[in-house]
Amino acid sequence: MNKDRTYMKLLLYVFGFLLLWEWLLPLEQITKTSQIHYFIIFVVFSIILIFLGTPWFISWPVKSGFILIFLYLIFREANEPIVVWLPRFGTEIQLNISLLASKNWTELSPGFRSLLFFLLLWQITYLLRFWLTIRKRIFIFYMMTIFYVALLDTFTEYEANRAIVRIVIIGFALLGILFFQRVLEKEQIKDASGLMKQWMFPLTSMIILSVLAGYISPKAAPVWPDPVPYIKSTTDKTANPGISKIGYGVDDSQLGGPFISDDRVVFEVTSSSRQYWKIETKDVYTGKGWITSEQSAPMKRFEYGETFLMDEHMRNEGELTKASFQFEIQYPHIVRPYGFVSVTGNEGNGFLQYDPVLDKINSHTSDGTEARLKEYTVTYEKAAYSMKKLRGTTGLPDGEQYNQLQKRYTQLPAAFPERVKELAVEITKEEDNWFDKAKAIERHFQSGDFSYDQTRVAIPTGDEDYVEQFLFDTKRGYCDNFSSSMVTMLRSIGIPARWAKGYAPGNYREAADGEYRIYQVTNNEAHSWVEVYFPGLGWVPFEPTKGFNNPSSYVFDEAQSQASQTDPAAPPEKEAEKEEKETKEVIEEKEPSNTSNFTGIGLSKWIWSGALLLVVLGLGFAIFYSRRKRPFANKNEKNDDGTFIEAYELLLKRLDKRGFQRKTGQTLREYAAYIDRQLQTKEMSQLTQAYERIIYRGDDASTLTSEEKALWKTLMEKASGGEVSSN
Repeated sequence: MNKDRTYMKLLLYVFGFLLLWEWLLPLEQITKTSQIHYFIIFVVFSIILIFLGTPWFISWPVKSGFILIFLYLIFREANEPIVVWLPRFGTEIQLNISLLASKNWTELSPGFRSLLFFLLLWQITYLLRFWLTIRKRIFIFYMMTIFYVALLDTFTEYEANRAIVRIVIIGFALLGILFFQRVLEKEQIKDASGLMKQWMFPLTSMIILSVLAGYISPKAAPVWPDPVPYIKSTTDKTANPGISKIGYGVDDSQLGGPFISDDRVVFEVTSSSRQYWKIETKDVYTGKGWITSEQSAPMKRFEYGETFLMDEHMRNEGELTKASFQFEIQYPHIVRPYGFVSVTGNEGNGFLQYDPVLDKINSHTSDGTEARLKEYTVTYEKAAYSMKKLRGTTGLPDGEQYNQLQKRYTQLPAAFPERVKELAVEITKEEDNWFDKAKAIERHFQSGDFSYDQTRVAIPTGDEDYVEQFLFDTKRGYCDNFSSSMVTMLRSIGIPARWAKGYAPGNYREAADGEYRIYQVTNNEAHSWVEVYFPGLGWVPFEPTKGFNNPSSYVFDEAQSQASQTDPAAPPEKEAEKEEKETKEVIEEKEPSNTSNFTGIGLSKWIWSGALLLVVLGLGFAIFYSRRKRPFANKNEKNDDGTFIEAYELLLKRLDKRGFQRKTGQTLREYAAYIDRQLQTKEMSQLTQAYERIIYRGDDASTLTSEEKALWKTLMEKASGGEVSSN
């Protein structure tokens, strides 16, 4: 019998852990949390201690030691001994407690947040024990898990299809086993080894058949339209007007306003040099943002491995190299560097399609639907733009093609502010070619008048122009402000330019084989910049955003010199040193606040606020339950009449919930005798006599003996389904 109960108890804890695991699995994908395995190990170890019945005075120090060790492994600096780290972490805890007291929730350090998360998991494992072995009811936690996963699947990129199936299997198993245990206790069945086998077979069969039926049955289309877009749009307009989350998006019609940083990894790329990773361009400026012109241009199909040669893509016959992409967040578009030649990695499974209006390449399956590739390799040329051709450009050649290009890429709204053009003319009046004019405008934004900012960014209202507001009023913004301003200034003086978007080069991670290096690109690297058209060269990138560096190379061939360097005005540097310096500059400019790249826990504000609330509620519940369960737990507590009466009535309620109902008209002594027969004891009758002495004779509760208190505690444990110690 004991063996069967132990087996069932173990099975309950295994399923309970799997259900809790479903809460932890999405965290690495939807939040900044990394090294999640430390938290999973802690949960497993905590459940093992509970299963073994380890006393609290042993389990608490052991769990605390594990938390400190894991925090040390996550947050230690290189080769830092634990004896050095511990005092530093103690100081960090003191500082964060003061931040909590002053309600500065967002300023909490990653290490302290991780500590809070460990404490939350500690509390949840205690609640699992309460639900599984005392209450023997898991339905509330089961429904919370379903709601949590469904919410993530709806509003984040987390795919919960398989998670829902796992939760159904785990939940049905737990509900079935717990129901079986409640039946055994209600019917006072002690030897249930044969019944358990008979119960588990139909339960397992039911779960398997239900899951298979749900999996293979046809799925009906949604009856109602997806409410998420409406909810998001309503939230954006009412709760947080103008606030958005950084990352790639297709709608650029309304620019401006602050955004929230997001350092989720989009992809890692192995490349021989830093590159801007381009996705698309926009050509129509509206005064508020960018849209795509309504020009009709046929899509152009080409195959994987096929050389990409479109009308406006001009080869410079430079050295070919490759960039290999590994995507964490997948899109149907192809991310490509300048000098793009071809893409490989999905041969035989689909094709590529080029949109000449957007200058965008999308991947498709063989049947024409969009394909989101996990990985592919791009071949491109290390093109260096000829300074002779750049500085030799003062206009476009004659011809209908160039006339159309000039008209399209110098478009501006009819009400475009005249003083923006006047500023562009003033800045470029000393230059006599397109390249130097573009560089003059580019340098204008590097002055001290302009500052990079992600949060204090205005949104144009009414008839206010987005570019004019930035150039003359706020002079504060991020890449969209800088790049849009430069494009429109160039257009105002007749130079064809367009707005390009994609990702900045990313953060250098480590060296790969030979000259190759690995760069990590997150949503924070979503970026926009400027392209200017030069005959014979095509579209050349420029970078006006303060704190960013244009990785393009130039060939100084004006005097037949073949020397090449990154910027016409910058001295040559060693490549590795330059990359480290530029990466540092970009990080510092893009993260002026307290944002930091850390490897531990860094959950979003609402998750941490909820976690902290759960900890407080859990502790309050534990204290309340402990007091309700054991009114005599405190040895120094005065044993007044009210305390004993409250304890006795609590016992009656507990017995009633366990199925020992008191019949109508039945006296307390008759009911006590009935309980003693059911539980094979005399304790209820003795306790009832003490209760009657206080109620009817007016005895003082202080005369209660320690033996009578022990009777109450023993009966409470039996009424809760716990095993009573022989001591």
